[in-house]
Amino acid sequence: MYLEERFNVDAPREHVWRLIRDPEQMMLCVPGCRSIEHLGDSLYKATVEVSVGPIKANFLIEVEITEELEPEEILSVSRGEEGSRASLVQSQNVMRLTEKDTGATEVYYSSDVSVTGRLGRFGLGMMKKIAARKAKQFEEAFAQRAEAVEEV
Repeated sequence: MYLEERFNVDAPREHVWRLIRDPEQMMLCVPGCRSIEHLGDSLYKATVEVSVGPIKANFLIEVEITEELEPEEILSVSRGEEGSRASLVQSQNVMRLTEKDTGATEVYYSSDVSVTGRLGRFGLGMMKKIAARKAKQFEEAFAQRAEAVEEV
């Protein structure tokens, strides 16, 4: 499943970059994220709760930043599993920040996501709808946090 979105944040690019690179701040923006642990400069471990229809799943996800061009772009890989490997998720992710003439920042992100196991059995249409709803929640939370806090 391929996801691609962009949205604007009324904040300078450097500020948005600092927010993206702060795991505790990002945890507050990602729907269902319950905890995050910084394992090294480019490695994080997070617990994320996901609901798909009647199924609730807690994923332990490792996020590895594979490439970074400050303050413009981050490439990452995410791998995670639900307890006892009932479901597996893997994604290749891109996030780009573009400074606008107005002083705002355009945030572009894309993910190529693979879900297998019990959550993967749901149809692609349902998964895309849920992903789109979660993406909108992330965008709103992220923009609100970036626009409300001057220094992260």
